[in-house]
Amino acid sequence: MHSFLIVGNSEEAKKTQIDKITLSEKVIKKIPFLLQKIEDSRNLRGIIKFEFNEKCAIVIENIDNATTEALNAFLKNLEEPNKNIIYILTATNINNVIPTITSRCEVIKVQGTNNKPGDKNIKRFINSNLNDKFEIIGKIKERTEAIIFVENLIFYEKERKNYTNLEDYLNTLKNLKLNGNVSLQLTNLLVKMNSHG
Repeated sequence: MHSFLIVGNSEEAKKTQIDKITLSEKVIKKIPFLLQKIEDSRNLRGIIKFEFNEKCAIVIENIDNATTEALNAFLKNLEEPNKNIIYILTATNINNVIPTITSRCEVIKVQGTNNKPGDKNIKRFINSNLNDKFEIIGKIKERTEAIIFVENLIFYEKERKNYTNLEDYLNTLKNLKLNGNVSLQLTNLLVKMNSHG
């Protein structure tokens, strides 16, 4: 079994690298999987316990957003390889991935900065009053833009070691990726952030 960890800021470059790996590894099927909490790791164990007749790639994007507990639980999948399964992981910040996972992966760094983590907008958003925050999120209309915005919030807060809103960020990110209404998800996030003070 092979495991790959693609690291970089460009979502486009990471997706291109995923395609290159699936082609070179002769993968028949790609299975996207969202890994954020320990329950997700348990759900993945339930999926991979079955035998796969064709080569499959479990693609876990933004693994650096997962909790440490989820990463530790996921580690068993890398330690106990399943025939015909490879893992392709992506991360913006390799420092947020536990070393025991990176050591079991072929790390591939990609170039590009189309979603620069911790940019000025995030800092301005965090330090703004509630009205200004509503104004900032009101300008975000596209799903991709909203996902990058929330990923950057997670990155910025992890850099500051502020985990107060982390679960809310992760839930919002998950809902956005599951096609939740962009405006509604960002508004809900802001309300939850405000309730934490």
